[in-house]
Amino acid sequence: MNVERTDMGAVTVLRLQGDIDENGVDALRTALYECISENRFKVVMNLSAIRFISYMGVGVLVERLRKVRALNGDIKLVGINLYTQRLFRMVGVSSLFDTYDSEQKAAGTFQEAA
Repeated sequence: MNVERTDMGAVTVLRLQGDIDENGVDALRTALYECISENRFKVVMNLSAIRFISYMGVGVLVERLRKVRALNGDIKLVGINLYTQRLFRMVGVSSLFDTYDSEQKAAGTFQEAA
């Protein structure tokens, strides 16, 4: 899996591409760890180019979401495909994440909250 990072002011956008399988989980964990270690707690994750996400990948997302929220931040998701929507519902985490149609809308919610 590839992760492209763009910092837009206080918001960090992570564009993920590929599969969040057992190899992709490490890349996801590392990307989110770097954001947290750099005190970047406003994260937009674009998942529109993700084909597959494992249960372990969902676990990493939930774990990092809790960590970021404990630090008064949030993770907003963009471009979730039907497979990922169903997986989130099936494991009971769909209500944890705010989802948006575009990176601009997701990033805009951080400015509104400020």
